[in-house]
Amino acid sequence: MSKVDIMINKAGPGGRPTATVYIDSATSLAAAHATIQKNVTRNADLLKRLGLKACPACISGFDFDIRHRFEEVMQVELEKAGG
Repeated sequence: MSKVDIMINKAGPGGRPTATVYIDSATSLAAAHATIQKNVTRNADLLKRLGLKACPACISGFDFDIRHRFEEVMQVELEKAGG
């Protein structure tokens, strides 16, 4: 089963609302698109809360960052050199 998680920030790096979409390797492009469309671009209440017009044809001003979710997390400890 594929999984798509979406985290929304009202003011991302560019000062505009940003949706970071995390997908796993089993997720198809169609499934990711359907989830984004249902939960973000077609969600009039969410768009209004972000200060965007709830127009389904125009979501300008909204940035998307789509990332692959890694199953394994690598933890690294850094030590200061020379001391």
